[in-house]
Amino acid sequence: MKIRHIGKMTAVLGVSAVLLSGCGLFGPEKETISIDAPPQSEVSVDLPNGTPSPDAAKDGAQPVVQETGERMVYLQDANGYIVPVSMTLPKSEGPAKQVLNYMVKGGPVESMLQSGFSAVLPKGTEVKGLVIKSGVATVDFSKDFKTYEEKDEKKIVDAVTRALTEFSNVKTVQIWVNGTPLTEMPAAKTPITLLDRNQGVNLELGDGAVPGDTSTVTVYFQGQLDDTRTYYVPVTRLVPETADIAKATVEELIKGPKQGSQLFSSLLRTTRVLNVKQEKDLVTVDLSSDILKYDDGKEASPEALQSLVLSLTETTGAKQVQLLVEGKPLDSGEFTKPVSRPVQLNPIQL
Repeated sequence: MKIRHIGKMTAVLGVSAVLLSGCGLFGPEKETISIDAPPQSEVSVDLPNGTPSPDAAKDGAQPVVQETGERMVYLQDANGYIVPVSMTLPKSEGPAKQVLNYMVKGGPVESMLQSGFSAVLPKGTEVKGLVIKSGVATVDFSKDFKTYEEKDEKKIVDAVTRALTEFSNVKTVQIWVNGTPLTEMPAAKTPITLLDRNQGVNLELGDGAVPGDTSTVTVYFQGQLDDTRTYYVPVTRLVPETADIAKATVEELIKGPKQGSQLFSSLLRTTRVLNVKQEKDLVTVDLSSDILKYDDGKEASPEALQSLVLSLTETTGAKQVQLLVEGKPLDSGEFTKPVSRPVQLNPIQL
């Protein structure tokens, strides 16, 4: 098993979620209804290396192969950041509930982790119910959900919110415990009436920003896994209020992580932003030639380009990013044309 940096994938992943019906809001899980199920062509279903399952039939019968699907879970890295990780999990009728189960300490994810990554939800936490209706995901956790240290509260809230809003039909999240809705978390009293991605993740205050007079950008820096492998870490930064959110995103990415951070940016600080504009679902960013100072100045760093795509699509909501250097597109590689957000992010391979 290993965690690798983003591959060159540009397809859009369709996802599904689960509505559990029964008595009351949650009730017994007697019936599972698929909501907004995507076309088959949009779902990643792999037969891993053609390996038969342990229950494969004997005596000449065809082996049974476990179907799998790509899911995005949120884990904590060795530096304490909440990080999205693409995982290949057994195909499930309840993918949203499955994702949360793979974020529980001591749960099934433990055998798949390495290099300081860890689950974030308290040990023993169970998902007792999960309802998705009109864009709102309401999740009911067992009482073990409350057994965490105060310093981990914001990380838990961010991880749950980000994981559930990865599903296309979830816009906001409500948290219940043992059948009772929470308006605030039990330790640090973080308000959680209605959670969405606008609250950010790994939140920090940018240079010159004054609380109450800010705009929000989310930029993707990198963490170092070992001598050759890196992974992407989203950091939501409050910056001085601006109407040009796309340009501010690129500028913060160039500034890089705060002093003392274990993260880094593959964009050189000498890179200048010549122009950034958004037209509907396309952001075009024009940078100085410093972006090409990679591999003896012959090309742009692939990691820098992926960071740009991740950051701009996350913050602006655009579907594609076109990179220009001194007003001209790159002359080789996948970034010669508009690029979509990659399907996989920090994938774990078994």
